[in-house]
Amino acid sequence: MSIRPLLPLFALLATANAPAPDWRLGPGEAPAYFAARILGRSEGDLNIVDAAWNTRRTIFTDYQRTEREKDYNVTYRELFALVQQPAGDWRKIAVTTGEEEGGEAEVAAVGFANADRDADRELIVILKWPQQHYDYSGAFYEVRLFDTPAAGKPALAYLEGVSKKFGGVGCECSSREGGDTHYRFKTIAAVKQELKRLGY
Repeated sequence: MSIRPLLPLFALLATANAPAPDWRLGPGEAPAYFAARILGRSEGDLNIVDAAWNTRRTIFTDYQRTEREKDYNVTYRELFALVQQPAGDWRKIAVTTGEEEGGEAEVAAVGFANADRDADRELIVILKWPQQHYDYSGAFYEVRLFDTPAAGKPALAYLEGVSKKFGGVGCECSSREGGDTHYRFKTIAAVKQELKRLGY
């Protein structure tokens, strides 16, 4: 079992019982500025997707984080969901962490579809790692699916079983020696189509 999609949960366990701040979006405040304020980053560090997820406004925010490990730097891609609550305040929920896979992780797309047997739509995240090597180039992709936010939980639950149906990390690549490889699930539309084929 890969623990990569679960890294945000491990990082937040120590603060799971801490009281949540009363975060509110100010009048006329831009989503990027609001997300930067909550996450303690600058606006220029963030990528933003502002969407309605099961009727609740959700601001998906990702940024790059670099850590020194042993004798080299390792870069991670952190993805959070800022979810508006019925009272008007917001929750910060960790979604996933993309580690380096021969290249630095990017969030290629986020979307929603039913991926279990309830009425809510689950979260689809497509990660991408650009590749540039002597013998091949292109990009790695991976589909990760997550359940809807649970009350009091600091991170989304990773749906490992259905995520595995998309084959793990795949390569959309060209080889120096000839011959290309293709990954089928580079778009939200392709993931939705496969989920329908699987009966969701």
